[in-house]
Amino acid sequence: MIQENALTPQKSKCPLCNSEGVFSHEGKDLLHGTQGSHTYMKCMNCEAVYHHPMPDSKTIGSYYPNVYYQEINNRRKHSKLKKGVLKYKYNYKHLEIPLLYKLLAPVASLFRYKSSIPFKPDYKCLDIGCGNGRFIHSMNSLGWKFEGVEFSPVAVKICHKAGLSVFEGELKDAGFPDNSFDIISARHLIEHIPDPKSLFKEISRILKPGGDFIIRTPNSKAFGRNWFGVNWFSDDIPRHLILFNSKNLTMLASKYEMHPQKIKTFSSPKSILNSIDYLTGNTQKPSRKKKMYKLLGRIFATFSTLINRGDELFIIFQKN
Repeated sequence: MIQENALTPQKSKCPLCNSEGVFSHEGKDLLHGTQGSHTYMKCMNCEAVYHHPMPDSKTIGSYYPNVYYQEINNRRKHSKLKKGVLKYKYNYKHLEIPLLYKLLAPVASLFRYKSSIPFKPDYKCLDIGCGNGRFIHSMNSLGWKFEGVEFSPVAVKICHKAGLSVFEGELKDAGFPDNSFDIISARHLIEHIPDPKSLFKEISRILKPGGDFIIRTPNSKAFGRNWFGVNWFSDDIPRHLILFNSKNLTMLASKYEMHPQKIKTFSSPKSILNSIDYLTGNTQKPSRKKKMYKLLGRIFATFSTLINRGDELFIIFQKN
């Protein structure tokens, strides 16, 4: 369990609302084993959990070994069932689906693929922090027109090799005109950004009125985080600089003329099982490859999702 001590004398200012923060926890890099221990604070107002002191860009870069980005040679194809759900519920009328999956889609849509985006054929879309471009390639294979922005030269090289349109650098340096995009996505990006206010301001500038800003990010209110503490896989110390919840993200977005259209949380067995490995120190056969653990992971993930305390936040904001 996470032990947050509001009486610890160390204090700081929250990067979201500038309120006072107090000590939350301290942890190490469990994924890549980089050296050192890292301190995190919790805002007493908006409850953002953030790295303290906030590292500079050079230090942040050192948290990402080149192995962090991998080629996308073996691209996973969308399953027939997923395509069936997309066609049935999310306006992907152009997809060709076998009859069996057309029949299964109405039932499957009640439980699967709830974070899907309704299809709009003429929308111009941007994925920020696109990494190796897997998401862009996946969306474009369904008929979308996505391009990307990515700060890592290694990742951008992989994207360009795959024929994807990706700008190398920070979003503010891309120089997009006002009201450029119908949809902007930031999938597991904002938790890596030291100054989310500047990012939201720039996103609001280049997003069209009525356009959607889609966020996926770890949920600081997750049941798994409360259970596993510093061994929670989605903590990803030290790469995750800020952990958010739906309340403080909504507060931040409202400052830049964006309001929530959809808020959900999700958990996956992978996140839970990796957390178990961190907790137990397992470096042998991963728990996600053990049948009994996989079953437990599914139960845990389903439960945390049902009580709306999943590991991941999924929010769609719309610009006024």
